[in-house]
Amino acid sequence: MVAYKTGSFQRILKLLDPSCRAGLVYGPDAGLVAERAATLTDAFAGKRKGAVEVVRLDDKDLAEDPARLEVELRTIPMFADGKVVRVAAGARLDVPMLKTLLDAPLAGALVIEAGALRPDSALRKLFEGHKTAAALPSYSDERSVSELIDEELDRANLKIDNETRSYLMARLGADQAMSRAEVAKLALYAADRGSLTVGDVDAIVGDSAEIAVENFVYDVSAGETKEALYELTRLAVSGTESSVALSALGRHFTQLHRIASAQAAGVAPEQALRSLRPRPHFKREKAFIADSRRIGAQRLLEALPLIQEAVKRARLNPDLERAVAERLVLTLTRARERGSGARA
Repeated sequence: MVAYKTGSFQRILKLLDPSCRAGLVYGPDAGLVAERAATLTDAFAGKRKGAVEVVRLDDKDLAEDPARLEVELRTIPMFADGKVVRVAAGARLDVPMLKTLLDAPLAGALVIEAGALRPDSALRKLFEGHKTAAALPSYSDERSVSELIDEELDRANLKIDNETRSYLMARLGADQAMSRAEVAKLALYAADRGSLTVGDVDAIVGDSAEIAVENFVYDVSAGETKEALYELTRLAVSGTESSVALSALGRHFTQLHRIASAQAAGVAPEQALRSLRPRPHFKREKAFIADSRRIGAQRLLEALPLIQEAVKRARLNPDLERAVAERLVLTLTRARERGSGARA
């Protein structure tokens, strides 16, 4: 029938031809694919959703009975008004047999969920080219995450400003289902407040160890000795190895060096920031630029071998990694103190 491009899934559903009775939902995010396959299942069930039988099949079912899919799609349910067969694609899914099924009238609708499929995938080509089927790509992007946030917060009658929304999106992971669970948990936490704040996000969403690592690297580049050592202690209490923090520090100083070098070459720091992957969180950008400018490209370059050596020593001597990390912090932050002053 058609190969839809990425975009609003709800909009795509509205564009489906009424004759479409089979849909392939595919993409790299298993949580997002499963969520959208469920949405497509509901769309096929329509207003009779409560009276429609939903049959779930996977590779194990097809291995035990290769004809199971054909039987389900050709059999009219006895105790329901309709049927939707939902299949997790695997090695046992026979595409030629599936084409034969789609060429004949079906007793129910079909939803197949699959992982990332190449353009030359036989399964994808079948659904893109068949007159009664549709291929629906599902890729997570900022728009889909933003829609997810709106859906969950609307249910809880909560508002969110643009700054908090951006901060929340940066904290959410790649898996759509897990992200929805995190936002639902956040909505429950702030249920009686009317709106969300950055503090609410910090309290509920994301790994506290991850936040401590981020605080640590920025404290070091700012020359904040006491604060950096405090974050190391927090990480130790949480069970996070000091070598993890040191590796993050190496990445942080590498990015600082790139920006400092660009500034020395006459490139505006805001422009240079856009080329970084990953880009610093918007709340950290001013501090990031200030640190890179104050430390300078040469001193950042000199610091990188010290960090690399500390990472190596920490990994080779786990019993001494905390001491190695603390010594590095003292070395780097004292060097910052001899620089041009406190953070801007």
